[in-house]
Amino acid sequence: MTSLSEKLRELLGKPVIMGSAAETMALDDQSLQRLMHLLCDTRDDELSCEEVFNCLDEYVDCLEASHDVDGKRSLVEHHLSICSDCRDELDALVHALENASLDSRTTTEPPT
Repeated sequence: MTSLSEKLRELLGKPVIMGSAAETMALDDQSLQRLMHLLCDTRDDELSCEEVFNCLDEYVDCLEASHDVDGKRSLVEHHLSICSDCRDELDALVHALENASLDSRTTTEPPT
């Protein structure tokens, strides 16, 4: 019987049809270890990237006000802990809001 890691390598080493080209995904030890870690951290109530993206603006508002996002705060935080793409989106949103806030302060302050 093959081990789980060998089976994953076998499955992920097969060509995957994407569009008109076939691609093969390599799975080195580090990638396999990350995949196993992510599988262990998966929850039944997991949010998708789309669900997290759709509530990021509410999430940022709730962080500032220290309250929950429709009861999803812990789910959003869990997703952000394992998804670098959504963390990048959150960082970009926070950065944009900080810049907008800075811009509004500089345009509303009277000249000295």
